[in-house]
Amino acid sequence: MNTEKDFSPLTPNIVRALNDKLYEKRKVAALEIEKLVREFVAQNNSAQIRHVIQILATEFALSQHPHSRKGGLIGLAACSIALGKDSELYLKGLIDPVLTCFNDSDSRLRYYACEALYNIVKVARGAVLPHFNVLFDGLSKLAADPDPNVKSGSELLDRLLKSLPLPLFSASFFSFLKRINSCCSIGVRWFWGNS
Repeated sequence: MNTEKDFSPLTPNIVRALNDKLYEKRKVAALEIEKLVREFVAQNNSAQIRHVIQILATEFALSQHPHSRKGGLIGLAACSIALGKDSELYLKGLIDPVLTCFNDSDSRLRYYACEALYNIVKVARGAVLPHFNVLFDGLSKLAADPDPNVKSGSELLDRLLKSLPLPLFSASFFSFLKRINSCCSIGVRWFWGNS
């Protein structure tokens, strides 16, 4: 990672800690990010919030360096926690880089991605329903993960998603049923009729 690059509003100390190999230092950076984003929320500064999420996504979560990716994931989760109910306004930017990390070859990174997405979904709750199909796709890949920690993390995320209130006849519900039908080898003729 280019340490000469300007990552403002993230301070050099936050950037350094996000890149650290020690989880404890990345956690401290996440707490600083949470504080920073809370300040932006109080100021109603959505441009800076989007900028922080964009930096965490592109420069960290999608970085070539594993420690940077881990730092980006914990940073994105911290943003969601700081945003609270407002996280629904930024969900695509929060969720997409995390889902990309589900495909990482490093099992610890896949576990951290599960943890980050769990925290994002826990805060956003029902606001994630428009993203349900991509969440389901990502989670279905992790359900068969060979690493027991990743599998355990995906099961926790699965239970959280199942606890979300899903309006029975919403567009998301029908889209989800079509997705399930396409993943299964059996048809759901009784539901879909001749379509």
